[in-house]
Amino acid sequence: MSEHQLAAVDGGGSGSRVLVFRSDGRPLALFKGPPLNYAALGPSAFLRNLRLLLNTVAEGLGGPLEGYVFSLAGVSAFKRDVEQLLLSELHPSRVWLLSDIEATYMAAAFGRDAIVVSSGTGSFAYGRRGGREARAGGWGYLFGDEGSGYWIGREFVRRVLMYYDGRLTGGELSAKLLLEALDATSVVEAVSKLYTRYTSPRKVAKLAKVACRAAEQGCRLARELFEDAASQLYLMVSSVAERLGFGCGVHVYGTGGVILGCKQLAAALELRVKQEGGIFNVVSAHPLVGCVLYYLQVVEGFSVEELESINIDITVFDC
Repeated sequence: MSEHQLAAVDGGGSGSRVLVFRSDGRPLALFKGPPLNYAALGPSAFLRNLRLLLNTVAEGLGGPLEGYVFSLAGVSAFKRDVEQLLLSELHPSRVWLLSDIEATYMAAAFGRDAIVVSSGTGSFAYGRRGGREARAGGWGYLFGDEGSGYWIGREFVRRVLMYYDGRLTGGELSAKLLLEALDATSVVEAVSKLYTRYTSPRKVAKLAKVACRAAEQGCRLARELFEDAASQLYLMVSSVAERLGFGCGVHVYGTGGVILGCKQLAAALELRVKQEGGIFNVVSAHPLVGCVLYYLQVVEGFSVEELESINIDITVFDC
């Protein structure tokens, strides 16, 4: 295997990161840059941010790279346009373009026949079997993202308010923890802070941590919320499994900040998967790692077993 330097690029709505790696998968350096969500930025701003990021990398390395593997949020509907833009901007370097969903799948499943379900700020399920692929969810917070951190945070507040009204029971602890988290002395004050300070999906998703604490301390309202969230996520999994023809024994990998950080959600989802005969594991799946694994599989010809044996540790860069 010839050794070249390449770059894995994880471009999201709040920022981007570039992992420079060797063609054997060894990480070399990490750089940070501006957002690269094409759907949110549009062509002009996307290109401007891309050039800023590439300049940062070039200055840090002092030389060109052989190729770039991109994992970009918001790219699914614009993949052809973005690919042409990248090829034009980065010529003669080689370019591979993945959605963030595909990169997460590679990081979690190493390219094997399996389903990945993720609950972070948003949510989705994605699987591959026998060369076919299917996806469910990932449609954004306005019309989808059921079972995500945003969905859980919003539902938590909604149910606490219903408890306050007397429309739900079993929410005393949840209400107490929510007021503490917002540094509010009353529900009215809490609502005022929510409408002025929690105006983005990422902010609302942070409230999922409060809901998780309430569930861990035995609050019925919060525990039922996580059971509902697990049911929503499993609906995505079962939809993907049915379309791909998976039978019993399908491997399901759970990832994303909420599944990794909240045992209540992970346990409820594992129960649903196992009830249907599936195998469930919680894994950390970073899109940058997925980009590197994709390159090793598609270009260098690594098998699934060889990919599993590689340790791509990006935590050494304190990212």
